[in-house]
Amino acid sequence: MKPEYKSFLLHLIRLGVGVESEAALPEGIDWTALLDLADGQGLAAVCTDGISMLPPGFGPQKFEMMEWIGLALQDEDKYSNQWRAMNRMASLFHQNAIRTYVLKGVVVAECYPKPERRASADMDCFLLPDCGVFDSWALGNDLIKAAGFEVDSDYYKNSTFWLKDLMVESHRFLIPFRGNDRLAALEKRLQAMLRQDGGEDCFEGTWLYRPPVMMSAVFLIEHAYSHFLHEGLNWRHVLDWMLFSRRHRDEIDWPGLDAMIDEFGFRKFYDSYFKLGRYLLGELGEDDLSQNDRRMLDDIWAPLDVHEDVHGLGGKLALAGNTWRARWKYRLFTDITWLQALWIQVRGVLFDKNPKI
Repeated sequence: MKPEYKSFLLHLIRLGVGVESEAALPEGIDWTALLDLADGQGLAAVCTDGISMLPPGFGPQKFEMMEWIGLALQDEDKYSNQWRAMNRMASLFHQNAIRTYVLKGVVVAECYPKPERRASADMDCFLLPDCGVFDSWALGNDLIKAAGFEVDSDYYKNSTFWLKDLMVESHRFLIPFRGNDRLAALEKRLQAMLRQDGGEDCFEGTWLYRPPVMMSAVFLIEHAYSHFLHEGLNWRHVLDWMLFSRRHRDEIDWPGLDAMIDEFGFRKFYDSYFKLGRYLLGELGEDDLSQNDRRMLDDIWAPLDVHEDVHGLGGKLALAGNTWRARWKYRLFTDITWLQALWIQVRGVLFDKNPKI
């Protein structure tokens, strides 16, 4: 992909989220190739809004523009269908004294100028008793089964089920901490934040709840950190954090967040992640990036190394393979080695198969 295409894509993202008002257009641009690049970064719909901000006559031809609009409309339809399915599920859980907290998803999407432009493959949620004491995660699985849907609960961290128009990951645990004492401590901290919540912050007209802002902030950082190490990042991960942190800048306890970034080993990762966020929004130029920042930048432009199967031997081997390929990431962006990370995985499988908090 031509370097000028990458630069122009960033301009389109900035136009699409309203942090830039104009951009220079490269000559002879292949709009279909650019669409593939934008789609790979999870931001084709945002870039479509950016194209609409270009001067008349500077955008793609009509038939090419229809490709962009088609993808954006698909994201809109998906967002609407998922929203309705989430509401139905949350209403079912509410009728059974379960409170449904949304992790990422629409909690981040509402920080975008147009929430429906933030595409999502599934819904992550965490269930808590609305009153009394019971296993809300297990009851939620049973309610979904009783409604006629299949539930896969073999993975220790979450169950997965497929509703009409929506795949759901119902979290038993918030983060993948098995075998890792430090992340187990973070899991306890995040759950404590969530369990102390009184359920005051609900999406209007629904039984879907927002987690406390500080819990979401730490969760988003850990999620991006884990993605970076195991599969890679794309620009949507970076944009999610920048838009979320700016919308909630007055609600985030920044000294407390900095302390947790240090305490749980995210500092090396976060410093480059945040700098690349500022680079994405046009606040920093490439000359402002360190050598480590540029290594992360190259990784963002590379295709994601996705492994969907987290179950069985295949999933474990895929995770081990990703850890081997990510040796340089552990060296530059973590305070553990890739061998230590591999041992944590092995220890989790052998000695912490069914973890408890």
